Amino acid sequence: MRVLRFLLFVFLAAFLGAGAGLGYLAYALTRDLPDLEALDRLRLTATSTLYARDSSLLAALASVEEGRAIHRSLVRLSEVSPAALAALVFSEDRRFFSHYGLDPVRLLGALWAILQGDLQGGSTITTQVIKNTLLKDLAQARTLERKFKEWALALELERRYTKAEILEMYLNVVPWGGNAVGLKGAAEAYFGKDPSALTLAEGLYLASIVPAPNARYADLKGVRARMRLLLDGMVAEGWVSPEVAEAAWREPVAPKGWRVRYDGEGNLLEAELVDPEARILKAVDFRFAPHFVLEVRRFLEARFGKEKVYGEGGLKVYTTLDPVMQRAAEAAAKGARLPEGAELAIVGLDPETGEVLALVGGVRRAGDEYNRATRALRNPGSAVKPFVYAVALENGWTQATLVPDRPLEFPDPSQKDGVWRPKNFSGTFLNREITLRYALDLSLNLPAVYTAHSVGIEKVAERLARAGFYVRYPTLAIAIGGASITPLDLAAAYAAFVNGGYRVAPQFVSRVEDAKGRVLYQAAPERVRLFSPEVAYQGWDLLKGYVYDLGERGLAKGARIPGRVVGGKTGTTNEARDLWFAGVTRGLSAVVWVGRDDNRPMRMGGREPSSSVVNPPIWRAFVAEALRGRPGGDLPPPPGLVAVRVDLLSGLPSPSGVAVYFPRGREPLPPPSVEAPMEGPPPEVP
Repeated sequence: MRVLRFLLFVFLAAFLGAGAGLGYLAYALTRDLPDLEALDRLRLTATSTLYARDSSLLAALASVEEGRAIHRSLVRLSEVSPAALAALVFSEDRRFFSHYGLDPVRLLGALWAILQGDLQGGSTITTQVIKNTLLKDLAQARTLERKFKEWALALELERRYTKAEILEMYLNVVPWGGNAVGLKGAAEAYFGKDPSALTLAEGLYLASIVPAPNARYADLKGVRARMRLLLDGMVAEGWVSPEVAEAAWREPVAPKGWRVRYDGEGNLLEAELVDPEARILKAVDFRFAPHFVLEVRRFLEARFGKEKVYGEGGLKVYTTLDPVMQRAAEAAAKGARLPEGAELAIVGLDPETGEVLALVGGVRRAGDEYNRATRALRNPGSAVKPFVYAVALENGWTQATLVPDRPLEFPDPSQKDGVWRPKNFSGTFLNREITLRYALDLSLNLPAVYTAHSVGIEKVAERLARAGFYVRYPTLAIAIGGASITPLDLAAAYAAFVNGGYRVAPQFVSRVEDAKGRVLYQAAPERVRLFSPEVAYQGWDLLKGYVYDLGERGLAKGARIPGRVVGGKTGTTNEARDLWFAGVTRGLSAVVWVGRDDNRPMRMGGREPSSSVVNPPIWRAFVAEALRGRPGGDLPPPPGLVAVRVDLLSGLPSPSGVAVYFPRGREPLPPPSVEAPMEGPPPEVP
């Protein structure tokens, strides 16, 4: 009896000593705990999401940590499929809603494991939140310090937050393998879905791999076995009915990267991991319009900084991209016939607001980040001439003003003999005076140079600079393409001819919100006055003339769209280094540029290509599809303009001539035998 009492005393003393020792150890290891308030201040690196103008998903911009992209987007409980949520909770912590941060069953098991030297076990959803946030530096350490700190902080976390808040934290901080963090990233990485669309079977798959996602991703057979156990457990404990469980088991779950085959009973017959990288989300993960997305990323980083773009829960970015127009632009680019080695850029923007509706920055190379639409600063060739003539119209000229097409000479110290003798593209001259309108119809260089010289090259240079052209020196050469501009800026400048005279600032983003829905940026149109409404409309009239006046001889006949009135101008630089077509119509200003990245001369079928052959068909293919079903009629003239039919060559009124707009009181006077000017809109352009 004494021996028994002695042994009992020894056991009790040992137990109390062990408890006291364990208690002291716990105290020592938990004296320096992180402040739980840090959870409120915690900045999670997060994915910023981009949306098209119809609110469809366009792209995701991931942050980069330690050289790799991390995809994490915050998700609310209300945004998660209830079936997937049930699968996760049952798998990870089925008593989550009944314990206080520590599961007594798991805790006893963990303590027993610790006494045996195994530091695993005892994990709950609450402790996993702690491990992946406040104790992230110790997450991989199997030490008593981590365990005791987890448990202490878990109790405090449960005291301060509701179960729903803790569960939501868990869904946003748990790593799911590859570069996916949080349920939203996992749903996209493994199934290409939003969490709200996850099925019970998919939720079971994600629940089965989360303890060791990288290893279990490669073992689909083992994961299926785990899913079966979870389903049986959920049925046994009343979480789901047998019928629901059976339907989930028969669902043919196919994670990204796997080629699988099931029978009708849900048995996995074949499974092959064909693309292990399929679940890895890229730093820029776009559905389409890659160059547009990269331009939006550049804007966001410049305006908000990388910390704001990728941290603090990420951003919701509503862009200006029109998916219908973008697909039309991409189809036109894909079907384009280009010179050897040439690249292409297409831009379409709203002429009223400057919103970029479609953009193609290149077509030759996959993964090419060089955006020719916004970065290719090239000479526009004859596409600059409408601006030269618009300056002349502003200074009292009309479309019927006569300009010479004959050899001209101008002093130029940069030339060998100190004289510049510009030439037409063809090398020939009409050797007579012709109307300004006819000079543009034929895209003659000498009349444009003469016009710039007559109205003042400084005036022309100033207006071109205001329109977005880069003018290095105000020389007469800028009148025929000596300035430089990008395709995007040329589209923004051409908008002035159909919006009443304003150059619009291109916009890629309409609104930016933070993770809490607060508006950080709201776009507003930025417009710079270039011309009066009367001059701008006469410029539009000139552009229409370039497309329609000469019928089948017209240089832009390939841009005509049945049922739609369009206007535009081609441009070809020396040795065909750049080919352009800039065009406008109701609701759209669009530009097509073709050229080589190395700026070498282009050849097509062994010959020097012309912009009149290459570019208008591409432009037409884009615009016709982009504006299908939208109004296509002419634009109404502003007050003060009248239409008169005139002879293109002489500028005299002629009943068989083309309809041309003039300021009231400045229209050409008819000979006595010619009918008086007609007022109002001209007959519809064919």
